[in-house]
Amino acid sequence: MTGPVIGGILYSAYGLETVLLICGICFFLSAVMEIFIKIPFQKQISGGNIWETVKKDFTKSVYFIRREKPVVGKCLLVISGINLFLSAMIVVALPYLITEVLSFEETRANTLYGFAQGALAGGGLAGAMCAGIFREKLTIKRAGNLLTACALSVLPMSFTLLLTPSETINYMIIVLCCFAVMVFSTVFSVQMMSFIQTETPKNLVGKVIAVMITVSTCAQSLGNALYGILFELGKGAEFAVILFSGIVSLSIAMKTKNIFARL
Repeated sequence: MTGPVIGGILYSAYGLETVLLICGICFFLSAVMEIFIKIPFQKQISGGNIWETVKKDFTKSVYFIRREKPVVGKCLLVISGINLFLSAMIVVALPYLITEVLSFEETRANTLYGFAQGALAGGGLAGAMCAGIFREKLTIKRAGNLLTACALSVLPMSFTLLLTPSETINYMIIVLCCFAVMVFSTVFSVQMMSFIQTETPKNLVGKVIAVMITVSTCAQSLGNALYGILFELGKGAEFAVILFSGIVSLSIAMKTKNIFARL
């Protein structure tokens, strides 16, 4: 939580070179510490080269997701859709809005962006804590409610950019909305991972999770490119791009509620 905040302050006060130097030193120290970590290793029996193993594992995972447990495939589609239309929007919009759209002086904008990144980390931490505290109430049938909350949390960002002339108020609402999105999305992610693990045989858990992470990460990468284009085309009407994200995410949430309500 403090890393992004400290990074924003250091960048504003000392410039990029100092930040990169500190990061390089930290990465080097991390690499040195990892040398002394001992992880038990048990060699697995292999029937071919690495590419044959990868192909076999991937094929087996996809078959399980599509044929044996289609509900896991539906979970994958939901997660990928949210990454494509919601998570990617937050990743692209936050730095763009704070440093380019809102009329803050450059040094202050960089500092405020650091605080915003800290708020995102705080939202993720708060969501993880909520997932543990309210675990008894978090049934899979209510998973769509969490996505609905995520989508609704985005809408105030759009309305404030359209209606509020104050840059400070816009900033505060944007950060609060992103914090809320992180809280709800983290709880949803924990719930989805737990559900997928309980529905998957132990010998396939690692393979299935790997496929899901790969596909959902690719979806977010495509979303980053999409919103880069949309924000470029929608200069001066950023609220419309954010509104689009909220409406599509809300549609996905409604579909999710229908999927899991039948379980």
